[in-house]
Amino acid sequence: MPIRRLPPETVNRIAAGEVVERPASAIKELVENALDAGAAHIEVQADGGGLSRILIADDGKGIPVDELPLAVERHATSKLEPDDAGDVDLLRISTLGFRGEALPSIGSVARLTITTRARDEADAWAVTVDGGDQRPVAPAGFPGPHG
Repeated sequence: MPIRRLPPETVNRIAAGEVVERPASAIKELVENALDAGAAHIEVQADGGGLSRILIADDGKGIPVDELPLAVERHATSKLEPDDAGDVDLLRISTLGFRGEALPSIGSVARLTITTRARDEADAWAVTVDGGDQRPVAPAGFPGPHG
């Protein structure tokens, strides 16, 4: 059999198996994202043991609307800062997560909706990824001041 590249959907499903092997793994990744975003309060709901629905609500800094599409792309992250030369030091990571795998992995095997209002934005926005299919960012309702 010849060597060949896997289709993106297959790559995403493989990554999802590594990141979100069960609902508890998805919850862990999402709670770590909330903590990395500076959340002081985090609410976790898991319906049907996390198989029907998982909801993580937090009061972190939120995601700016222009960054929402990037939040669900593989290997896109706000947690690694390049130095002046453009290099990232993977030995000095100060966050719980950093790889940019959790959100796209969850979205590749489930319906993921991120609803957010960044601290300095008046409006809330949402992006949905359903089985790897990303929908456009759209206005959304949001109960808190930010997160």
